[in-house]
Amino acid sequence: MGEKAATNEVINGLVNALRDVDADVRRRVCEALREMGEKAATNEVINGLVNALRDTDADVRRCACQALEKMGEKAATNEVINELVNALWDTDADVRRCACQALEKMGEKAATNEVINGLVNALRDTDADVRWRAWQALEKMHEKAATNEVINGLVNALRDADADVRRCACQALRKIGEKAATNEVINGLVNALRDTNDDVKWCASEALREIGGKATTNEVINVLLNKLPDVDADVRRCACEALREMGEKAATNEVINGLVNALRDTDADVRRCACQALEKMGEKAATNEVINGLVNALLDVNAVIRWHAWQALEKMGEKAATNEVINGLVNALRDTDVNVRHHACQALREMGEKALTNEVINGLANALWDADAYVRQHVCQALMEMGEKAATNEVINGLANALRDADADVRWHACTVLGEMGEKAATNEVINGLVNGLRDVDVGVRWHACQVLEKMGEKAATNEVINGLVNALQDTHANVRRCACKALRKMGERAATNEVINGLVNGLRDVDVGVRWHVCQALEKMGERAATNEVINGLVNALRDVDVGVRWHACQALEKMGEKAATNEVINGLVNAIRDTDADVRKCACKALGEMGEKAAINEVINGLVNALRDADAYVRQHAQKALEKMNEKVAINEVINGLFNALRDVDAYVRRISAARIKVIFDFD
Repeated sequence: MGEKAATNEVINGLVNALRDVDADVRRRVCEALREMGEKAATNEVINGLVNALRDTDADVRRCACQALEKMGEKAATNEVINELVNALWDTDADVRRCACQALEKMGEKAATNEVINGLVNALRDTDADVRWRAWQALEKMHEKAATNEVINGLVNALRDADADVRRCACQALRKIGEKAATNEVINGLVNALRDTNDDVKWCASEALREIGGKATTNEVINVLLNKLPDVDADVRRCACEALREMGEKAATNEVINGLVNALRDTDADVRRCACQALEKMGEKAATNEVINGLVNALLDVNAVIRWHAWQALEKMGEKAATNEVINGLVNALRDTDVNVRHHACQALREMGEKALTNEVINGLANALWDADAYVRQHVCQALMEMGEKAATNEVINGLANALRDADADVRWHACTVLGEMGEKAATNEVINGLVNGLRDVDVGVRWHACQVLEKMGEKAATNEVINGLVNALQDTHANVRRCACKALRKMGERAATNEVINGLVNGLRDVDVGVRWHVCQALEKMGERAATNEVINGLVNALRDVDVGVRWHACQALEKMGEKAATNEVINGLVNAIRDTDADVRKCACKALGEMGEKAAINEVINGLVNALRDADAYVRQHAQKALEKMNEKVAINEVINGLFNALRDVDAYVRRISAARIKVIFDFD
């Protein structure tokens, strides 16, 4: 019935039965308490089980250990722990084994000196299962068990006749970690790499990696260095792996030389791990000998080794940009293994302009036709780092072709590279490819196609491009619509067709504030050519936009259109804008009214500008003065004159100067 039967009455009855004269009854009681587990862990039960650990019957003692194991930390009292330590010396092997298991379950709570000493002695037990369980218990106690005695015991256990004991000893040393980084331990683990049992070898390898990563002492490095020329390939491999975990800390001249020799090892795994170790050491290992060794590794028969050699050279960056390396990378762009080609591109990208030779550029141009999409992507990335200097006809033609690639990421990266090359890449083939890109199914491609056309500016302002950008103004994605506006703005008056202007008018009502903002900027750039009734009405509405940036750019666009935009609706909108909460909007409204000159010189405007002479912002006051000045004699009225005289006391010197100049003109002072 187990835990379901763990009532107080049942437990009390079982406690009494622990004192039964019949050994079989006492054993069965212990078994019942074991099934109840933590629910039965009362003081009375625990005391009863402590007594049972001293029972004359071995089966009772064994079952008492098992019951205490099931109760775990709840039963970890001093009395229990002391009695379990005594049980480690029991004449019966099963009792000793179960005592180890119970102490293991109690974990760090049971990690007293007495327990650890007892478990260390158990490591020398005649029974292999006891030794194995003792290791597991010590492993569970982690660093608390990392005494010299335990570590020495574990070193001895690495030579145990039983494979499970040897395996557990490796695992325990791995858990202890840095504290176990002694010469004796490392030598013992290195010897364990020659074990006949594969599990032991694997655990020894893991332990060396763990200890190597945490304990980079000269002693440890020297031990591993001495193992690099070992006759056993597994030993050489694990030495490389442990040095890899140490990384830059192990990058001494001796270690680096040893790893260079390992690059020529007869065993492929050793060569691979040597490449990985040098990669982890990075620029610290970038000596001529290392670079030459890695260049030779680029020709290895094993593709994985060639791949790791590229990764190592890539990590060393510009330091590895020697002629030999660069030539090797060019050859690697044609490698049969896709990972090698992929990493060759990455390495060239890391080297940047240092790798900018004709051979490299031609190699990358050819690689744009690679069968693998990832390689083509990384070719684009490498070319992007090289920028305009890589803009040869072959590269540009290859990128134009990449704009039609089956892979969206390749098309996206091709757009990005062409953007970096700017006007140099503005060939007919490229422009036609970008027009197609504006209709791409992938939003990223459409977005980047707009960006590239923006960078090319007027050079790309063909009818096909402009029509494509007009369609892009209705794209479902706001970023594409924004970039289409920016591209049209860059093309300026050349893009001021009826279709474009109508598209931009619709854009003034876009749900995205960024689109509305960029539409105003595009209309501003087109100036008077865009001053249609529809545009002007749209900009009047934009003067009331919820976004301050849109209101500001609407004022700027109207300023650029000047007198052509001086309708009653515009002027009224600008008068309201003089009272905007944002100083930049108020300033731009004053400037726009100034550009409209005498056409805007009505009472409402003049009153608004006079009020603006008292604005809290000095720039608003300055531009209000300038606007009044541009309206000439029509503004020589009492309110204006009074405002100008008040402005002579302005805190801003520039306002005072232009006020004085305006008064001089009005009164015709000499």
